[in-house]
Amino acid sequence: MNLWVKRTGQLLLAALFLLACEDEASLLGFRNPKSKFDVRFIEFPVHSSVLWLDSVRSSNFYWPNEINRLLLGSYTDEKLGSVSAGFYTQYFPTTTAKIATNSTLDSAVLQLKLDFYTYGNITMNPIQFEVYELAKQISRNSAPFYFNKTTVPTGPLVGSGSLIINPLEFRNKFDSAKKDTVLIRIPLSSAFSQKLFNAALRYANGTTPQDSLQWRDFSTFTKEFKGLAVKAVSGDKIVGIDPVHFESRIIVHYQNPTLDSQTINIPIAGNAITSFNEIKSDRTGSEVEVSQYFTDFDPVTGLRCVQSGVGLFTKLDFSEFISFLESDTIPDIAINSAELVITDVESTEIFRSPGELYVRLLDPDNRLKKFNRQNTPQARDRDLKIMNLYNNSTRTLTADNFVVNPDSVLTIFTETSTNFNLGYSASSNSYRGFFTLFAQELAIPETDKPRFRYFILYPKNGAKTVNRVLFHKDKIKLRVYYTLPKAD
Repeated sequence: MNLWVKRTGQLLLAALFLLACEDEASLLGFRNPKSKFDVRFIEFPVHSSVLWLDSVRSSNFYWPNEINRLLLGSYTDEKLGSVSAGFYTQYFPTTTAKIATNSTLDSAVLQLKLDFYTYGNITMNPIQFEVYELAKQISRNSAPFYFNKTTVPTGPLVGSGSLIINPLEFRNKFDSAKKDTVLIRIPLSSAFSQKLFNAALRYANGTTPQDSLQWRDFSTFTKEFKGLAVKAVSGDKIVGIDPVHFESRIIVHYQNPTLDSQTINIPIAGNAITSFNEIKSDRTGSEVEVSQYFTDFDPVTGLRCVQSGVGLFTKLDFSEFISFLESDTIPDIAINSAELVITDVESTEIFRSPGELYVRLLDPDNRLKKFNRQNTPQARDRDLKIMNLYNNSTRTLTADNFVVNPDSVLTIFTETSTNFNLGYSASSNSYRGFFTLFAQELAIPETDKPRFRYFILYPKNGAKTVNRVLFHKDKIKLRVYYTLPKAD
């Protein structure tokens, strides 16, 4: 079906709907007992399962509109098991200023600015953590993306600390436009501090190009200073850190020859810097003790869940709706309204439900349906054709950007040209969202146009948060209002 015919068909559907409204009354003002159209409602059950994806990208500094966050801490959920989060980050001096030749080191600290994100227990128990040097380089050149399950070998312990916050106060500030500055300062070992200070001295006193490169060239600097790993030791909550803020940095304190106290600031953010979260989970003994990636899992309790950070999601199967559309008794259907609803969502003071869930497409093998996933010209042409056939009700989406790139997955667009997501209502403990245009596209048969059956509920900021939501499999419904022409 070409685009002109397709658009004409859609206009005819709209015209039929308008005629249906006009046909309700005769010219004399009486209701027409022989309406040519029949408006109906049907509620479809949505089959589902729990799905564990093998990895969720947790890298920072990739797409412009994406949140950048480092996570630190741990918590235990009686339904889903335990979760722990730590992070890896590079650092690099940006100043070209040289310190005085006879300067002496005082100390160095790793300073991190909290962004007020927190999840887990609401008590004021401490988070214990440790800081290590990396024993292996991390780089965007060798690995463009890093994931929640990525582990990097570490070297010596260079620091440790603890953090106590008021979670309820943090939640209020997180939701507020006005935020104070709350910092963690972690003293770094004398050996590590001295090594870093010696590099600054070499740059100041250098006599060869290599002396300058060692401090000013990123690739040369990171061969010696590979980065830091910050790992949670214990705790009952996870907090967020803003790596982009200028307060998040290594601070080297030293004295110049006149005994004036000076500092060298070394940021943990920048165009070339790599940082990402490592998020681990242990579901042993929980209701979702799923052990295999990409495999449908149906807990005996009927529990369904979406858990950010660890790749635990709910798969949706629209086969009941597709079978309805493919029935010979449903010709020329016009979808008036299509709404996906999840009711009786479990939300507690400790484990608050996320504000929205995205609906993304799945391939039959339970992988996210990415644009040109096979990375071939044929796959690219196929996916471009599919997107055109769906009249832009499906598009690629990465971190809320409408762009095609290696992280892209096909995502439903709504009639308002926004990505399809389910909004959460705390008053009704439910998620709901409309995707009428996409449902109508599913209803229109065309050559080479697939009718998508499988979808996944996917959290916003998938590996930059650890929020979870729970609900029962029987509480997922697809509600459709549609119009059919009556037979003569």
